[in-house]
Amino acid sequence: LLLEFKTQDKTIKKFCELNDVRIHQFTYWRDKIERGIVRKKKRLKSSFIKVATTNKNQSNDDIPFTIEVNNIKINVPINFNPVHLTKLIKAVRSVD
Repeated sequence: LLLEFKTQDKTIKKFCELNDVRIHQFTYWRDKIERGIVRKKKRLKSSFIKVATTNKNQSNDDIPFTIEVNNIKINVPINFNPVHLTKLIKAVRSVD
């Protein structure tokens, strides 16, 4: 439809009326296609995330709370790095 629209001398409103398309749908997809945002998503067969602690002698007293994301429990120590925790949560969320 976008190619057809570009070859005709009609307004978006008139073109959409003639082709039974809603104006907002036409402009939404036109903008996405022209910006190159539409692409096929690749499914990963499997994903593994390596998680390592910095201190193997850490006791449960050093873990003030636990976060559960996608049925995965993350023990968060007192001296956690918020940036690393955010990246870890985003990675866990992306795993199916």
